[in-house]
Amino acid sequence: MLKKSALGWPKIAGLGIALVVAGQFSGWNFGLAAGGWLNMLIATLLMALLCGGLALCVAELSTALPSAGGVFVYAQSAFGPFVGYLVGIACALALTIGTGAAATFICAYTESMFGFGGWPVKIALFAVIVGIHLRGVGEAMGLTFIAGVIAVAALLTFGVAMAPHVELSNLLTLPANVATPVSLGGIFACVPFAIWLFITVEQTGSAAEEASNPGRTMPRGILAAIGTLLVTALVVLVCAPGAGGVELVGSAGDPLYAAMSSNSAFGEGSWLAKVIGCGGVFGLIATFFSLVYAASRQLFAMARDGLFPQWLGKTGKRGTPYPALLLIGVVGLPLSAVDPATVMLAVVLLLNVCYLFIFGAYLRIKSSQPDLPRPFRLAGGTVVAWLGLALTLVVIAACFQLDLMMLIALGVTFALCLFNFLLRTRRSPAIEVPDHA
Repeated sequence: MLKKSALGWPKIAGLGIALVVAGQFSGWNFGLAAGGWLNMLIATLLMALLCGGLALCVAELSTALPSAGGVFVYAQSAFGPFVGYLVGIACALALTIGTGAAATFICAYTESMFGFGGWPVKIALFAVIVGIHLRGVGEAMGLTFIAGVIAVAALLTFGVAMAPHVELSNLLTLPANVATPVSLGGIFACVPFAIWLFITVEQTGSAAEEASNPGRTMPRGILAAIGTLLVTALVVLVCAPGAGGVELVGSAGDPLYAAMSSNSAFGEGSWLAKVIGCGGVFGLIATFFSLVYAASRQLFAMARDGLFPQWLGKTGKRGTPYPALLLIGVVGLPLSAVDPATVMLAVVLLLNVCYLFIFGAYLRIKSSQPDLPRPFRLAGGTVVAWLGLALTLVVIAACFQLDLMMLIALGVTFALCLFNFLLRTRRSPAIEVPDHA
């Protein structure tokens, strides 16, 4: 059994912020190189609509169906075990391989600032973070909350420090591969990177089973997370390229540190740049913590429901799903060797396939189960869900910039998972939607 009533709304908000905040220190900036600043700004606002709307739909679903399985349970409830399984697999895989990208970005910052990184740092990160999660959800989420607060403070400090150095000419300078400041093609190219500023905030729903009074804590925490992330996203989007230039920031593994230490800002060796860079490391670590949390709960919930081997559904004396946590380390660490831009696109593709079904599940549950108790109801939820579906299709289409080898790897993985589902349903054909409320 998971530990009940362990999380209040501040920790829920901290989880939501921490899940995303690393994307504001690294990764999003590749969109500048793909389409330029104006296209990136428009793509960012569209992705804020998508992810904010999704998170609010999940807030309603999480109070109606509180479960560690999160989006897997919502899809399963609406469309049956097979669709629920596919969504759960896609989410768990995206979150797990996302840990590899987080480790790579942390190393980019530590190498720039302190001159060390590589495999020793990656191995230490996985060992320490998985180890803390093994001790208990309260300890892990407490540290995640603290790291998330430090990261947000660093982002706001970055904005205040860099604002005087922002120049409009830096923002409007076009990369060599971009012909016009604003175009549909440019926005389309930016979309998979712009969503990195907000993606995975909806995974906060996986905390509902361990939240105290989910009907109040879940929507409060999710709304606080969305508001904070929108502010910090706009800060980095304006201040980093506005001071450091689109060309420099768009190609950096550590864009905020690169912008601050550029000649047009504070220059190399700046103590303030190092302080902000350390904030970036905290932010990336916070996201690392949160990815491990959400992925482990996804695997645990699916194993508990008979869709994965039973040993993945076990918990230790501290109420933590230790086999699922260890599996994430075994899978995530080798994937940190893959190019982070490729990993990012894979994560975005997988999660947006899930988003299609989450929005669909929201609409179907709303119409087919109108009497289901909903402590929180999203005003205009039907319109929000249909708009989200349209934007999600755009993101999925944009993700086919993904390289062929990664697409093949994802296809093989899904084929194996499909075989697992068929095998398990043949052995136990009466797999039904469980009730964890």
